[in-house]
Amino acid sequence: MGPVLLECRMLDPRSQRASPMVPAPSSAYVDVILPRRLHRPFTYLIPPELKDRVVVGRSVVVPFGSQDLHGLVIAVYPQLPPGAPQEGLKAIRSLSAASADHLLTADQIGLSQWVAERYAAPWGQCIKLVLPPVGRGGPPQPRYVLTAQGLARHSSVDPLGETETEVLARLRRRPKGIMATTLLKGDKARLTLALHTLVKQGLVGRCDEPVAPRTLRSTMPPGDTSAVALPMEPEEAADGVEPTPPKAMLWPTVLEQARTKQTLSPLLLQGTHRTRQWCLMQAAQATIRLEKQVLILTGDVEQASRLAGFLAARGERPMLLHSGLSMKARAAVWQAAQEGSVKILIGTRMAVFAPLSRLGLVWVDGEDDASLKEEQVPRYHAREVAHHRASREGAVLVLASNHPSLESLSAVQEGRLTACVYRAPEQLPRVNVIDMKHSPRDVGGGMVLSPPLIEGLRGALRQNALSILYLNRKGFASVLHCGDCGAMPQCDACSVALTFFRRSNHVRCHYCGRTRPVPEHCPRCQSLKLEPVGSGTERVEEAVRRQFPQARVGRVDGETIRRPADARALHRLLTAGDIDILIGTQMIFRLGFHGRALFVALPDADAGLHVPDFRSAERMYHALLDAAALARPAAVGGQLLIQTRLAEHHAIMALASGDEEVFVQQEQAFRQMLQYPPWTCLVRLDVSGTKEAVVSHAAERWAAVLRARAAGRERTVAVLGPSPASHVLRRGRYCWQILIKSSSPEVGKEIAMRTREELERESRRGGLRYDIDVDPVSMA
Repeated sequence: MGPVLLECRMLDPRSQRASPMVPAPSSAYVDVILPRRLHRPFTYLIPPELKDRVVVGRSVVVPFGSQDLHGLVIAVYPQLPPGAPQEGLKAIRSLSAASADHLLTADQIGLSQWVAERYAAPWGQCIKLVLPPVGRGGPPQPRYVLTAQGLARHSSVDPLGETETEVLARLRRRPKGIMATTLLKGDKARLTLALHTLVKQGLVGRCDEPVAPRTLRSTMPPGDTSAVALPMEPEEAADGVEPTPPKAMLWPTVLEQARTKQTLSPLLLQGTHRTRQWCLMQAAQATIRLEKQVLILTGDVEQASRLAGFLAARGERPMLLHSGLSMKARAAVWQAAQEGSVKILIGTRMAVFAPLSRLGLVWVDGEDDASLKEEQVPRYHAREVAHHRASREGAVLVLASNHPSLESLSAVQEGRLTACVYRAPEQLPRVNVIDMKHSPRDVGGGMVLSPPLIEGLRGALRQNALSILYLNRKGFASVLHCGDCGAMPQCDACSVALTFFRRSNHVRCHYCGRTRPVPEHCPRCQSLKLEPVGSGTERVEEAVRRQFPQARVGRVDGETIRRPADARALHRLLTAGDIDILIGTQMIFRLGFHGRALFVALPDADAGLHVPDFRSAERMYHALLDAAALARPAAVGGQLLIQTRLAEHHAIMALASGDEEVFVQQEQAFRQMLQYPPWTCLVRLDVSGTKEAVVSHAAERWAAVLRARAAGRERTVAVLGPSPASHVLRRGRYCWQILIKSSSPEVGKEIAMRTREELERESRRGGLRYDIDVDPVSMA
């Protein structure tokens, strides 16, 4: 057990956790976890007015330094607990919520504790994951209410000033009080003076406890998907025969096994999106018949909305939970889940913490999606949290994908997952690989549109059919390049080259978002020979329009799709057949137009392989499969064209041959030889600060301490680095990285956490941050 849990007194028998909903007899002290980068609880006094209302699981407001913070009570004590200071203890300020509905259960607290331990994260920050949305903001503002003396006061007695009388009149109209920020709007100095006068006379009192929130109940009608970003596919909306997998899956039998606690390993379902939807519907309906609840997780809002629409069209009443909803809508869904009225909950990674007490099925759609991993502390992976919840709560876990991750495929080989593969080779388009190794690039280094690609577009236009060009790089060019000295304009706050956007005539950093006009000369040699190099969606669009001036061309990237309304407008054009050629980034895959295009092409298929990440080949292969899924089957003329300079790469050869094993076996061999996941456990350590010399020295120091701790365990632990991050400067902070490879996650995590404590003690005021990422999905 790591240091996060060693210092937590929650496990003390005096914590009254056996009956968390009942206050401890004569309880006087509490341990509170705070939402900060802290690994231990803090002890507070319970004021007399809250003596019988503070229980384990209650959210409270406490003073911490110069501010008030929300915290969670994890233990209550009748006497001062061991280790707490004898003097100087502060008292709880108020309760965060007056309603008992906001108490966290022992299961929720335990889940947050597990995340803290699993991902080497401060428990206080993990607590925020299981709090209701209304409890995740800052501390409530004080409000002012009339006292009994103020209510009984008559205007004939000791007349007050005009401003004081006005304030009293406003408070009489609002028996529950008025927030300070609202009450003092206008002439703040005059109103503040009047308020202080009324408080001093005992006519008005300050209340730090918020008004009990009104019960929020969902009014979502059947089929309402709450802010659906994109409509369903046209074929999915139509009534028709459901796609039946070649081998029927007996979901009722599977779920009955789970209900009777029979041994059942999690399932890995591999198939097209239609097959996965059919299986999901069968599994969800069977789960509901057993009076259990269904939790469905996806990597993005669009897919969550599409699945909700699919199930709603078939008579179910799913509810959505994701960051695209308003705080009020999220609170309503959270409360509905807490009350048990939700049968099917669909959401992004945040939904994995929803308080579903009768969980029967956990479905992770697109289990390989990197978006399921949180990139900010706490860096949890929703797929692993789902696995933990399903195992703990006796629910069936299904990991579904068109292209499962190598980790999941390895788990199948080891017997930890049961595979269900529904793949029909006849559904794939005809694949044509164009080797561009000896082909020239266009002026500026952009990828040319080869004659076969142009002919494919022309053929689709003749048939009035849709063509799609996929390139996962927006903008006109990757960089601006000086023809004299070779320098590239870079972001002042990050170490990345600025992307050139020709249409708006600006350059932008894709990490911090800073934008500035196109520079007139080279920043290094002052040369005027700045030329765009590389291709982006904007450049490909220009080339296509030049080649086919009569074609109706659309573009999908972060510049053209900024709001859900933009996505819906594009979807309407596609549905009406008003777009001939669609060019875009990975956003294309979220439109839901699978199997619609006659011709699909990748002008620069191997661009992603140049990223310094051991998963780059896997991501490239998955992108190729996603692109293939956009095309019609070969039997009806569907074609996928791949332009590449690496035609012998195992990802391209696997797709061209239609044999997934070509990729899986070769990639597994590479990973095993180099000892990368899933053959080893990886922990990435980041050291960041505002001064590069200080950061590099701290990283060297951390690596030295790690190697000293790992001495004698070279067979099970390897420390690599330190080295500058792939983008050493990002948002004004320099970052260096260290990698720990270990035979088990506990080994690498333990030495990382113990050495971090040592380093943090040495450099408390140095402005340095020491971060731990367990099982990173990106090396950037």
